[in-house]
Amino acid sequence: MLIVNSTYVLYNIVPFAFLILLISIFIDVFLDYFRKVEKSNKKRFILYSFIFYLISLIQIIFGGFTLPQNPADTSSRFISTNDWFGIFDTMHFNISIWSYSAIFYNVILFVPLGISLLLLFNLSNRKAIAIVILSCLVIDFARLLFGWAGLTSRGYGNVDMIYLLLNILGGVLGIFLVNCAENLIRSYQLKLQVK
Repeated sequence: MLIVNSTYVLYNIVPFAFLILLISIFIDVFLDYFRKVEKSNKKRFILYSFIFYLISLIQIIFGGFTLPQNPADTSSRFISTNDWFGIFDTMHFNISIWSYSAIFYNVILFVPLGISLLLLFNLSNRKAIAIVILSCLVIDFARLLFGWAGLTSRGYGNVDMIYLLLNILGGVLGIFLVNCAENLIRSYQLKLQVK
């Protein structure tokens, strides 16, 4: 029997994706010079922040990507090239499953998704919640497939179902925060109009 021990490098996708994002921002601003109608800077800022959040979310969830592994491996080690997201890797791989920080981390990870859905796309609460649930399911299914194919270092375990529920809770919390902020702003504006 042949024993194979391999080491794989996990590649960080954020720097490459960030460069592509910067180029697309430059092109968008350059084309704005030739357009007749200018885009709202606030909407543009929220959109680009959302795209950067999605890029970072993919890196955090998957922990990096590698080339397909050798099926004959009996022991695989992964070397992370992540300098930028080292703290997230430490949190993701070394936190106790039931620690408060792991629970907080998994809830807070999807709060920007809920916020962005309402601010960017003006969706109703039901549609936004449905998209949050669907997004969390698609991400976890993709992580399962990439782990099974050997493209990421993590597979999928029983605890990940709890993390899935915490991620959904985070997205719904983001929607709730936007609704609360909108209600506060409306009530403040009404108070100003009464005076």
